[in-house]
Amino acid sequence: MTRPARPPTTGRRPPTAGRRPHASPGMTLIEVMLALSIAAGIATFIYVSARDVTKTKARIEGDAERVREAQAALDMFGRDLRSAWLSGHKKPLQPIVDSVFVGEDDDPIDRVTLTTFTHLHRLYDANDSDQADVSWFGVDDPDDGRVMHLARRESASPDDTPLEGGETRILVHDVVLFELQYYDVERDEWEDEWDTTQATAQPQRLPLQVRVLLTLVDRFGGEINLATQFPLEMQQPILLPGGFQ
Repeated sequence: MTRPARPPTTGRRPPTAGRRPHASPGMTLIEVMLALSIAAGIATFIYVSARDVTKTKARIEGDAERVREAQAALDMFGRDLRSAWLSGHKKPLQPIVDSVFVGEDDDPIDRVTLTTFTHLHRLYDANDSDQADVSWFGVDDPDDGRVMHLARRESASPDDTPLEGGETRILVHDVVLFELQYYDVERDEWEDEWDTTQATAQPQRLPLQVRVLLTLVDRFGGEINLATQFPLEMQQPILLPGGFQ
């Protein structure tokens, strides 16, 4: 009697009934903590970077605003210089002229006082003209004596005391240096001081040019230098009708 042939075998065991296939193991506690640490580090890096970018942007914008403030002040200073003038009149029995141009070499902010035609009428019926005594000088910060600001004083009524009186406004904050030099055309050199009221200095004549260096401190601890020079257009003393007699 012949036995029936067996089917060929593949060498694999048939799966046991009711048994699940082998599953991959889950993350260990150490792996979870490591992943969280990496995620926290990335989040911290993004936060710090965004914060630094915001601070840097604020500093740059602040410096740009201070530069605009300084440039506006220099424009005003240039107008004062271009409109500076000296009177050819003198008061009887009094050797002191009413118009002046006095530049003093102070450290770190030089001082200059001049008579100009730059006064603006703020009131329609104001009893004043376009003449003014103007001073530029440094003032201490009321809260921090190490900080100085550049101020402008204007007296709308030129009188016997051109170095006094008037209204003062701070135009540039946190000034490190305001250096002025005056070109003497007769001596062909730059002077650190100028005085039209002294016979031994530069009596009754204006400098041909004024050279300006304005230095500010930026928000990164560096310095911002603004340099320029302005001409003085009215070189000869003038006689005004009804002027100083």
